[in-house]
Amino acid sequence: MKLGVGQRALAIAAFGLFATGSATPAAADTASELRELKARLQQLEAQVAKQRAEVKRATNVANAAHAHVSKDGHGHPPPPPVFVSFKNGLFVETEDKAFSFYVGGRVHADGGWQSDPANGDASNVLLRRARIDIAGKAFKHWYYRTQFEFGGSSGAASSANVRDAWLGFNYPILAKLGLPYEKNIFIQLANQLRPLGLEAMSTSNSGITFIERSMMSDAFNTPRRHLGASISTGDHNWGVKTGIYSTSPQDTAIRPFNNRLGQYWEVDGRAVFLPIRTEEDLIHIGATGRYYQNNGATGASNDELLVGRGVRNEANALNTRLLGTPDMSCNPGGPFNLFGSVWAANQGLGGSLAQNNCLKNSTQFNVEFVAVHGPFSIQAEYSQQYYNRNSYNSAALLITPSALTGVPAFQAARLAAGQGLQSSSAFDGFYVQAQWFLTGETRISGYTDIEHNVNTPYTFSTQPKILNPISKGGYGAWEVAGRWSSIDLNNGAQGSWSYLPAYGALGLVPGVATPGGLASAVLAANSVGLTGGRVNKITLGLNWYPEKGYRFLFNYGRVLANVAPFNQPWLNSNDTNSFLTRAEVWW
Repeated sequence: MKLGVGQRALAIAAFGLFATGSATPAAADTASELRELKARLQQLEAQVAKQRAEVKRATNVANAAHAHVSKDGHGHPPPPPVFVSFKNGLFVETEDKAFSFYVGGRVHADGGWQSDPANGDASNVLLRRARIDIAGKAFKHWYYRTQFEFGGSSGAASSANVRDAWLGFNYPILAKLGLPYEKNIFIQLANQLRPLGLEAMSTSNSGITFIERSMMSDAFNTPRRHLGASISTGDHNWGVKTGIYSTSPQDTAIRPFNNRLGQYWEVDGRAVFLPIRTEEDLIHIGATGRYYQNNGATGASNDELLVGRGVRNEANALNTRLLGTPDMSCNPGGPFNLFGSVWAANQGLGGSLAQNNCLKNSTQFNVEFVAVHGPFSIQAEYSQQYYNRNSYNSAALLITPSALTGVPAFQAARLAAGQGLQSSSAFDGFYVQAQWFLTGETRISGYTDIEHNVNTPYTFSTQPKILNPISKGGYGAWEVAGRWSSIDLNNGAQGSWSYLPAYGALGLVPGVATPGGLASAVLAANSVGLTGGRVNKITLGLNWYPEKGYRFLFNYGRVLANVAPFNQPWLNSNDTNSFLTRAEVWW
């Protein structure tokens, strides 16, 4: 009987295992030799799978050539065969892998209940996401992706429904220029994910452990996609990405209402190092930096300046918001309105008040860590956001002459409530989580580097490989997880009357014109606390993966030691309990 390629390889593997066991019978049961035998067997299985694929590909090529010659009779070179797969989406690829086309999508249906002491119990169901995804490659080096959102998490305008929409070029540019670096350089243009941390970079919501990302990620990195240009490169155990970005299709407005100073822009960068990366163990260390130049943007055009306002307490389906700072650009056009006042026209202040904006720039840094050992893993991130503001512009909002728009007593009351106008403010947040697959799977199988994922490398971009799916008679994969999440958006002296000591020391009276001029107002402005709120939350999760592309999630969450933001004082110590579920499918 003639053996096939796969049968010969398996026979060789069996003989090798028998020979090894016969040569050293006394040591065959040791853990080190078992691991070595397992590794050798996995290598042989991989070789068999590769040989089978090559045989199948060669057979298809031969059949295509034969069909072509038989059809036209001229013997012209046949076109490259096209391979089609329907596993988790439609995937089409040419035999030479120079062209590919993918159509996929995802649906996330959420439901939940919440016990809220301040607002009463609530429940809701939501089509959290319903996306269509089109991606591919052309001429070997050109990549593209377009993603559109139909679910309930997007804005009202149709442009807000655009998620990914980018073009990429992957090529060993430096090597072609004669430099000693042979790795590909990936250049990416248009609407894309910013490199602002592990959770923020994870394009697949099916790759994150809990139903929602942490409060830190939502507060500092949303919207995650912006228009820009980036460049990235890396290898098996390291990678870097940096880019320059501006507005997002998900911004409140596509341009500032007062465009004399122009649109905002930012420069972001991320570096990742993996000192350990095997099939069983992974250590991931990363750092991110961001510089943001505000120019003419305000909270009316860029809702990132309303820090924390979009955070829904890690339970978007229930839409409970426990955080939110004042507009970090000093709220132009809002309660502090300088239009028409003598201060807006005062050229002695550099004319900048005419722009009604006090924010110069902001910076952010983020560190990330992951450790995986078999079915167990831990993950953590810490992020800090720093805002650098113009003290004189801020102080002008504290001065209340009769020409100032608005009622002076009303202005002072808002300061008392925690709308601080310091020259600088700093906020931070973090999360720590741990997860364990009860059925033996490992997160490492869902981790990708830049060779396999040019869009969001060095993230858990997909679900882990399921060892015993339902379709093969198993029970699927079962995972338990826990997360502690914290965010602090308070800065400076806190308390409803924190500004009064500075007023008294300077001879100022709330609601009355400042007698000491601008210098006194600057000192007073910098003494007032800013209250955006503080929240700690614990989340427990149970996840079931019956098949590749399917997952059911169950999350219980409790808010602890909540401090209310400036505009919702009734939320103090509002320790809520919530239970969320999700049914998701991706293809």
